[in-house]
Amino acid sequence: MKLNKLPWPPLLGLLVAFLFLSSLLNLDFAASPLFPWRLLLPSIDIWLLLIPMAMAACCGKRGLLWTSLSVWALFLALRLFRIGETIVPMYLNRPFNLYIDTGYLFGLYDLLKTSSRPWDFRLMTAIGAGVTLGGMVSSWYAWQAAAKALAVKQIRLWFLGGSGLILGAALVGGWETTRSPVLVHLAQEILLIQKKSEQQQAFVARLEQVARDRGARPASLKGLEGADVLLFMVESYGRIVFSRPQYRPAMDATLNRFAKVLAQHGFEAVSSYLLSPTYGGSSWLAQGTLESGLRVGDDLEDKALLHSSLPPMASYFHKSGYRTVSIMPGTRFAFPQGAYFGYEQVYFAWHFNYRGRTFGWAPMPDQFVLDWVRQREFVKPAQPLFARYVLISSHAAFNVQPPFIPDWAAIGDGSLYNDREPVYYPIQWPDLKNAGAAYLRSLDYEFATLGDYLAKYVTADTLIILMGDHQPNLQLTGAGQPWSVPVHVISRNPRLLDPFRKRGYTPGLIPAQPPPHAGMETFLPGFLEDFR
Repeated sequence: MKLNKLPWPPLLGLLVAFLFLSSLLNLDFAASPLFPWRLLLPSIDIWLLLIPMAMAACCGKRGLLWTSLSVWALFLALRLFRIGETIVPMYLNRPFNLYIDTGYLFGLYDLLKTSSRPWDFRLMTAIGAGVTLGGMVSSWYAWQAAAKALAVKQIRLWFLGGSGLILGAALVGGWETTRSPVLVHLAQEILLIQKKSEQQQAFVARLEQVARDRGARPASLKGLEGADVLLFMVESYGRIVFSRPQYRPAMDATLNRFAKVLAQHGFEAVSSYLLSPTYGGSSWLAQGTLESGLRVGDDLEDKALLHSSLPPMASYFHKSGYRTVSIMPGTRFAFPQGAYFGYEQVYFAWHFNYRGRTFGWAPMPDQFVLDWVRQREFVKPAQPLFARYVLISSHAAFNVQPPFIPDWAAIGDGSLYNDREPVYYPIQWPDLKNAGAAYLRSLDYEFATLGDYLAKYVTADTLIILMGDHQPNLQLTGAGQPWSVPVHVISRNPRLLDPFRKRGYTPGLIPAQPPPHAGMETFLPGFLEDFR
């Protein structure tokens, strides 16, 4: 076939459509600049999707139309899959899992909505909707331009012949690409769904075995001698605050102030690290791991745990005569599965009757939460208390933070926060690379609040356990960091700290243990053994 006889207009349309669709699929939102040079690289996925369209064109226009519609839908699915492949490693420091992570869509929407200012969220939503619609429409016309070109016999024969030669050479020569096709990744994820289901069944069997083993060795907490136990889980408090040089000075200053308050009021502290099962988010995996004494690595395992008979942490306190209380101000939706954790009293966001403004994702400040619970649970207690607090004022994106209120008596129902200026930082999702100062300030707020609270309201020989749930997201930590979080154990009674010293906890508030660190799941078995 002579080149001057080729139908150049549809051929150029095919080339332009191919390059446009390649750039659209190559876009690494939101981990790279908007227009990196690799956007111009030809996409193997687009080429592979054009092959069935060319073959369908041999059967007539009707077959080509339905095939192009199916290919367009598959292209949109690949584009969404690429977003997941980019965002999940960037924030959670693990590979994207199609089976599990698609369940986070509503949570992602809720996180963006609650942690952004209303107008910012509306603007982001409008831009996102416009970009999505534009991408869908433009990609549809691009695929139709490609279909129109492939309907031309000469172009179709050239394309199929060239594709056959390339595929044959790849099979014979073992041709490797620098970037494997998204189609391959998607197929692998679909095949892994069955494997994940099998892993869940294996985890269920392990749960049942551990439950039987613990049942054969009933534990009590007589060694506590009735001391109250307060467990604080601090959102996003990770080892990075000590290991990253640009964070260390600010965190040292924060903990020095906290240590001074503790020393002035007779407290001692020992510290260590524990390895969290999660990174950058999914705090419920850390909570499940800590309170079950079994590592909970993903949502499938978490679901199995919440329906298991494995005794949780609170059950041991309950059997030892304690009143058990769970404080979860960040939980704004019904959580019936949480009954697994076995607390006698549970406080969710709607129980607090908070009348102030929200602060990003946090519906209320942690200082308000501490004061509200104190007035209800610490007034003339009839029995020792075990209270687990899930603190939330250090939750990403750290852009809107509450002020510290020196006069706790003024906090009341939280209305005063409507008149107090929040602490703002110019941070927006998805870019948190410059959020270091805001992150450190959120932790400073937590420790200032906890220090003042312990100094003013904790007078007995209480055992206080303070730990992070996970490292902050990867943009704040950088790659290659362990999944470790600090844990501090504090008390006025040295006897309550002795078991932790024997386990290698070091004096003070700055842990000194090098990696690797014991998993968070080791805390409960060790605690039961030490205070039996």
